Amino acid sequence: MKDVIMATLPKFRAWDKEFKEMVQVNALLLDDQAIMATYKNGSVTKEDMKSYDLMQSTGLKDDFDKEIFEGDVILWTYWDEFEDSGRAKIIFDKGMFKLLDIRTEKEVWDNLFDCIENCNVFLQGNIYENKELLDA
Repeated sequence: MKDVIMATLPKFRAWDKEFKEMVQVNALLLDDQAIMATYKNGSVTKEDMKSYDLMQSTGLKDDFDKEIFEGDVILWTYWDEFEDSGRAKIIFDKGMFKLLDIRTEKEVWDNLFDCIENCNVFLQGNIYENKELLDA
């Protein structure tokens, strides 16, 4: 008998620029350049993907089991040989999820996985619904 490998489909969410709300993405219809999303009042398919900022889940969670997406802002704290902490936004760059420090816009940690393995991580919000988190 062969081993069965279960794969998880990537999760997406999108910021609807027109209605200024975060929506759950149910399907991406790339051939048609359309996006199907769930709104508070039901599902809608839009054909103009330019009206959305699409964000993929990192597949990782914070210390309170909250899923982390591209575009989220986290607070991280390192406690080992020395103490350090910071606030960073999650980006996808060169094939991996990275952290950009809110104040300096410079990369911190090698990648999000490395940070989660070595730090306490708390999801604070996202760059669309919580713009105040971007203030240094």
